[in-house]
This record gives sequence, C-alpha cells and structure tokens, in this order.
Amino acid sequence: MTESGAGPSGHGRRRGATGHRVAPDAAKGSVRNPTHYHCYKWSGGGQEWDRLGRADTLDVNSPDRPPVRTNDWLIKAPRFIAAVHDRAEDARDWLIAEWRLACPSAMNPVPDWTNGEDRDRRALMSIRSGCWPVYGQWLAGGTILFLSVVGTDRPCH
Repeated sequence: MTESGAGPSGHGRRRGATGHRVAPDAAKGSVRNPTHYHCYKWSGGGQEWDRLGRADTLDVNSPDRPPVRTNDWLIKAPRFIAAVHDRAEDARDWLIAEWRLACPSAMNPVPDWTNGEDRDRRALMSIRSGCWPVYGQWLAGGTILFLSVVGTDRPCH
C-alpha cells in the first residue's frame, strides 16, 4: 500500500483526514453523489433479534429486521426512516445525537472514545465518502438499537 492507502495500481481505500482508511460501500445501488441522506433507526428486543436471526439471517427482504448490508436500508419499509437531511453534516448530527441519547441506557458501560470529537469527524468523513455508518448498542432491558445514515439520489420523497 502507498501512503494514500492505495495499492500499487493506485486503486484501493483512500485515507481520510483522520488517517483512517475509508472503504466506500460497494454494494449494488450505492451512490457517490447523494442528493439527500436517510437516517435509519431500528430497535427490538433481544428475544425478537434472536428469533429473527434464526429465521431469516440473510433475508434482506424481511420487513421487520435491519438489513445485513448497510445499503439495503434503502429497500426497507419507510417506517425505519427517522429523519431525512439534505446535508451530510446534518445527517451526521442526527446520528451523533441519537447515539448520545442511547448511551446512558446502554447495557454495559460505553467507552469514552465513542463520544469524542474524533468520532464525530470520522462519522462525517464516512458519510461524505459513501461508507455509510452504522452504530449499534445493546440497551438495558435487552433491547438492541441500530442507527444508520445512507445517502441516496433516488426521488423517494
């Protein structure tokens, strides 16, 4: 790998401002120039999660569970869209705010590094580069929460 993170041919992951390598979501349907960002939120009980995992582990068409591939949020029911933003910064702000709301209810202590400015910068870098962020957390009481931002150029609103 070169200093830029690319392989000898110049292809590969590029290095962002924080020095982390960022790999864009190469899934079918991923867009490079989104016109807006869907902010997804899913939560369910641990028993439900376990049941869904056994019943349809790779069923991306299941309407009741989060997708296996991040980009597949776009084919899920619109009821999982918690917010829509036109700017990457606003989508990042939604993601970080929802994460910080969930942390006090976490089943286990949340490490300090998950709430710093560096993570905020990395989330924005991910959104801008098309590497759609997903945050997950087990909450007290056996609930699991997933938060994600996915950009799209589809005329869906």
